[in-house]
Amino acid sequence: MCVGGYAMNSKTNEKNMEMNHTKQKSTPNIRWMLVGYDLIVYAIVALILLVLYGGMDKLSTVGVFQQIALSAVCIFSARLLGKIYGQVWRYGGIQCYIRLLFTDSIAFIVYLGLELLLPVQKITFARLLSLVSLNLLGALALRMMYRYAYKCGNQETTRGKILSILLHVFSGIEAGNEKEVQKIKVAIIGAGRVGVSLAEELLNNSEAAYVPRCFIDISKEKVGRDIHGIPVWSETEATFKKLSEFEVQEIIFAIPSMDADKKKTLYEYYKNAGYKLKVYDYPTMYAAGGKRHLREFDHRRTFI
Repeated sequence: MCVGGYAMNSKTNEKNMEMNHTKQKSTPNIRWMLVGYDLIVYAIVALILLVLYGGMDKLSTVGVFQQIALSAVCIFSARLLGKIYGQVWRYGGIQCYIRLLFTDSIAFIVYLGLELLLPVQKITFARLLSLVSLNLLGALALRMMYRYAYKCGNQETTRGKILSILLHVFSGIEAGNEKEVQKIKVAIIGAGRVGVSLAEELLNNSEAAYVPRCFIDISKEKVGRDIHGIPVWSETEATFKKLSEFEVQEIIFAIPSMDADKKKTLYEYYKNAGYKLKVYDYPTMYAAGGKRHLREFDHRRTFI
């Protein structure tokens, strides 16, 4: 009776702590600092092409504001809907740049259509295309410089130190180090209290052999958010292609409440894809106050 009562109370307390922890730690998956830098890029381009431009189709003050409002709404709405500001650019690969190119292409088409239909002062097609294209080039350059600074800012050279300072000043993060490059990249199944505790432990321990790249969870309240700068994906979003882009090498189960059948399905799914699997959990026999630790996934013991 005592053991059963303890187990029930433990599960209840763990669930309550998990809910509170998620509310405190998770934040909307929009990087507002990056939005701000993109707005600066947009403002510079708009100033050159809409305000200072002195061609045949020079705009009046009203026309300038009309075009700024129309183009800004189209560009940034497309990027928000395309989840451009939800991507982790220091880890993402070519797919991130392709998505940005695609969303800005959609923005251009919508902008062109609205400009023709709405009663606003018109500009030439070439000028409109230049406005969107230069914004895209500026956004791409910004992200490439960020990734370059993150990867090269750890070098013990004058250039490396300058890049490290700039990265810290403009993004608030530190450059990646050689240890992180050598660490095993992992995806954590479970973005609750247990999974987040594991991520914190790995992030705060410079000697840890693992570095978390993403969470995988089924909770709609957690999917699409960031926890400690780590994105939370749904099971459908966490495709093998996406895991490969984030250089994920191993999968860690950190969700004790998952039933055996579901765990077996996921185990076989990732095992057949060639991933190594581990479990972050208590040992088989443990006492109150015991500590979870990382161990190999023993499917024979887990599914019995």
